[in-house]
Amino acid sequence: MAKRETVLRREPDVQPPPYRGHDTFMPYVLNRATSALNADFQVVLRKHDMTLLHWRVLAFLTETDGLGVSALGRYTGVDQATLSRALTVMEKAGYIARRPSPQDQRVVAIELLPAGQAQFQRVLPLAWDIYTRAVHGLTRGEQQTLHHLLNRIRENMQSSM
Repeated sequence: MAKRETVLRREPDVQPPPYRGHDTFMPYVLNRATSALNADFQVVLRKHDMTLLHWRVLAFLTETDGLGVSALGRYTGVDQATLSRALTVMEKAGYIARRPSPQDQRVVAIELLPAGQAQFQRVLPLAWDIYTRAVHGLTRGEQQTLHHLLNRIRENMQSSM
């Protein structure tokens, strides 16, 4: 019989670490990393007449087509007014359609159209190129750990709201 390992969960330090400058302050470092990634990605997206929000909408609809505007706003992290303006642009481009939800006629569902799926697939390899550059030198395990930790930070921040 295999010996069972006891895994002790380490409680987070109660006291924050000493401040050693902005380049060691996690919120600053996360912001700078995100800004660098977004700056490069925005250059790519502009060449395809898209914004980061357009990309997020296409990505979420690729995963879960037919989301309502409220749910899509929560997933993309933007208010409904900003999202509505982006959806209007995307609808004119032929990427999405707004339709009454089959489950609830009061809800507007956003449907991904073939042109939107094609646009997402056109840009996806370019997005992966940026991702690959960003994680250069990290092992697959380190990449998984990074994703796990970033998601935990996001969950911590959302649960404290």
